[in-house]
Amino acid sequence: MTNEAKISNPRAEIDRIDDEILRLLNERAAIALRVGAAKTIADASLCDPKRESEVLNRLAKENSGPFDEQSITNIFQRIIDESLHLQQKTYRQTFVTLEESQAITPVTKNPRVAFQGEHGSFSETAALEIMGKDCRTVSCQTFEDLYKAIDAEQADYILSPLENSLVGSVHRCYDLLLTGSLHIVAEAILPVSHFLVAAPQATMGTIETVESHPVALAQCERFFAAHPDFKGVVADDTAGSVKRVVESGDTKRAAIGGKRAAELYGGKILREHIEDHTENYTRFVLLSANANESNKGSKVSLIVRLKHQPGALHNALRPFVRRGIDLLKIESRPIKDSPWQFNFYFDLKTPSSESELQGALDEIREIADEFRYLGRYSTIKVE
Repeated sequence: MTNEAKISNPRAEIDRIDDEILRLLNERAAIALRVGAAKTIADASLCDPKRESEVLNRLAKENSGPFDEQSITNIFQRIIDESLHLQQKTYRQTFVTLEESQAITPVTKNPRVAFQGEHGSFSETAALEIMGKDCRTVSCQTFEDLYKAIDAEQADYILSPLENSLVGSVHRCYDLLLTGSLHIVAEAILPVSHFLVAAPQATMGTIETVESHPVALAQCERFFAAHPDFKGVVADDTAGSVKRVVESGDTKRAAIGGKRAAELYGGKILREHIEDHTENYTRFVLLSANANESNKGSKVSLIVRLKHQPGALHNALRPFVRRGIDLLKIESRPIKDSPWQFNFYFDLKTPSSESELQGALDEIREIADEFRYLGRYSTIKVE
């Protein structure tokens, strides 16, 4: 018998077996669809990790080789995953984002909202937009002071920046959020526009220095390139820069800040919208000592500390991936006094199925060393 003949005969056997496997896989899938229909009617999670574990353990024990137990587990895990995907595609075709709710119920009448920076800052503007004009804003000099304001009974809420669409994450705020005990009850997305502001008597021809927060200066590089005689001066914040420049009366000084700061301190706007990019947004979160108990809101945020072992992050993401839950952001921050270990911050888009959300949260609680639910909340987009 030739070598080709020897190979062809087993190939025919493999083809026959493959055909039978294909038939059985589709028979199994049809049963999985019936199970999915029943779960959908009961609003139960399509994903059942406990049942999956029982199936995989049983098959691994009954395996007689030559595949080893891990290979059998891998093969059947893929079959289970594809069956779950089929159920989701059939019965939960669109994970519709829940409608936004812009209503914030304050803990007190005329609530006090703390923010970092001088009055007139972008943070204060966001606070007024998210809580309304009747709220009382409390200025804090540093982020550390801001995150202590509720415990110090200086505020009922705090409004903290977390990230900018151009610059990225505000790492100090993430660290304070991760190590604290506050809850997210809402978020605001604020468009950032920079204005060149000076004392009332100043003109473009009198200006020599322009001061502002380093991020604001960096976001106006084209303006400085067009005015090479202007010297940028780093300051603590935008609104504080506007306040100092206007109060000095010095016509040689100008500041980069927001329109509200210019109006608040009586500054003269010499140039409008001097930022390099018009699509510039900052995300702020409204934090409270009390959790939002509502089951409404389009986003969920978590803090997870994972085991220091291979595959830990992969395993933490699987509960969301397998349920079709959109993971919007992952931020890792080192844990002080625990070298090479990290806390992970997750933002999730809330799915339409409450059972899938709760199933994912329950599963990640079991595999995490530490788990903290920061809140479920709505996004307020400021025009």
